[in-house]
Amino acid sequence: MAIKTGSFKDKHFARLIQRTLLGGVFICLALIVTGASLGAAGHPSGPALLRYGLLVLVLTPAARVIMLVYGYWRGGEYYFALASLVVLALLASSLFV
Repeated sequence: MAIKTGSFKDKHFARLIQRTLLGGVFICLALIVTGASLGAAGHPSGPALLRYGLLVLVLTPAARVIMLVYGYWRGGEYYFALASLVVLALLASSLFV
């Protein structure tokens, strides 16, 4: 994975992917902990926050693939961008199966 164009280098690409995954995990964690706390306290919005937390957890890999498509396309690696789009299409189609 050697991206050579301009200012968008391997380090930036890896940091973009890392931040995407960390952001998804931290948002998921915050929603699940808040939902569990509110649910234990008997608040009616607790279960909804738990569901949203699980949804964010499930969508985090899809967000990673979207960032891969962006990074590969911007770096001029069109073959890998196309392969990532195929993976994204497979992920999207698995929602309907």
